[in-house]
Amino acid sequence: MDGLARGGGPIDSAECASRDTGGVGKDTCETLQAERKRLLGLLAAKQRGGLRDPEIRKNIEIIAAHLADTTDLHRRKSPSQVARSEEAMSRIVQLLGELDESLCLEVVLDTRRCVDHVLIDCADVTLLRQRTAAEYAEQEATLPTWRGFYGPEPPDILGDRAIDESNEVVAVTRARLHRLVAARFWLYRPLRARRTLRIRAVTVLGPVLVLAGAGLGVALWQARVAGWTVVLAAAAGLTGAALSGFIKFRDEVRLGAQVRQFMPFYLVQLTVGAVFGLLVVLVVAAGWLTSETNTAVIGIISFAAGFSEPFAVGLVTKVAERTSV
Repeated sequence: MDGLARGGGPIDSAECASRDTGGVGKDTCETLQAERKRLLGLLAAKQRGGLRDPEIRKNIEIIAAHLADTTDLHRRKSPSQVARSEEAMSRIVQLLGELDESLCLEVVLDTRRCVDHVLIDCADVTLLRQRTAAEYAEQEATLPTWRGFYGPEPPDILGDRAIDESNEVVAVTRARLHRLVAARFWLYRPLRARRTLRIRAVTVLGPVLVLAGAGLGVALWQARVAGWTVVLAAAAGLTGAALSGFIKFRDEVRLGAQVRQFMPFYLVQLTVGAVFGLLVVLVVAAGWLTSETNTAVIGIISFAAGFSEPFAVGLVTKVAERTSV
């Protein structure tokens, strides 16, 4: 899961690399280690409210792991590569300074994504192999995986032959990792919005279903009292509609636009279910549907009418046929 740019747009590797790195100490390796300890300390302390969010905690843990990778990378660098490594670590330290200002999910994801890009840019063959192996091993997930993006063939960099920094395979692997990170970023934003909308919708649908069920229970308890048969039929129809709508939401409603359109229609459907329940009372009393007139039969048929729209439409069709004779 990759980060979101503040302001809504994507942050590519060039933008992440171009951020100001002023104010970073000379011994960036020690600074990076200190930043990693600070992040782990924040996770251990649990003092700040944002750290109760499991998604924020998970992404901070991933950033801390990236910092360890960056430190190991610096230690492996040859003298000719130290300058580039120092520059990368300086950029990462600056990004972590921004993270210290806010621990909201948007900033944490933004920081993680930028650290990802910087680390991929300066990675040596060893780190690229480690990162590619981890990506290739990942199975199906909500966001794109290496296998889903590039196919099941093993990446060339994971072969047994020796590869140096100038090899074309290194450049191709680096570019592929960048594209995979960018693709995850673009897909995660709408997925996160849809998930948030669905969670909010469930906080409405759940209580409605509970209240409908409770109302049906009260109506069943009072069904022996004269006049409560009508209440029972309406409650059964409403409960059937509430349950049917909840199942439809769970199984079919996925997109954000679908969630927004579903909610008002769901509330109207509850009224429709209650109306169908009342219709059942009239149809049964007229003897057009069944000769049984006890409350249990009325309740069952009313629930079915509220739950299944085809059943209710068929019932109305039968009524229309009888009245037209």
